Amino acid sequence: MRIFIAGPYGDHNPKNIIAQNVRRADLLARALMAVGHQVYCPHTMSWGWEDDPNISREACIALDRSFLRFWAEAICRLPGESPGADSEMVFASQLGLTVCHADVLLEMANGPDVLPEKGE
Repeated sequence: MRIFIAGPYGDHNPKNIIAQNVRRADLLARALMAVGHQVYCPHTMSWGWEDDPNISREACIALDRSFLRFWAEAICRLPGESPGADSEMVFASQLGLTVCHADVLLEMANGPDVLPEKGE
């Protein structure tokens, strides 16, 4: 299945928090790839783009929505507060994509220790 990863990033967060969020998204993407899925992980693709004055947040949102509309079959949500990921979940639902939550999915597949706790 082609799965879009949604979860906290935080353009205005301190760099270490962004790095933790990217790491968590990357771990989820790798776990899903390891069991045969294809993934699009916007966290790893656009990491650092918030510092590029030539790329707007709106352009990144449009890019993510195009992946959801034209590529994804499902969206997988990482835990944590994120208005952007919440918006992606609503959009994916409107498109009729399969919706899953990473904490439940990974615990069922691999046990609860696949994703590190926030701050690790």
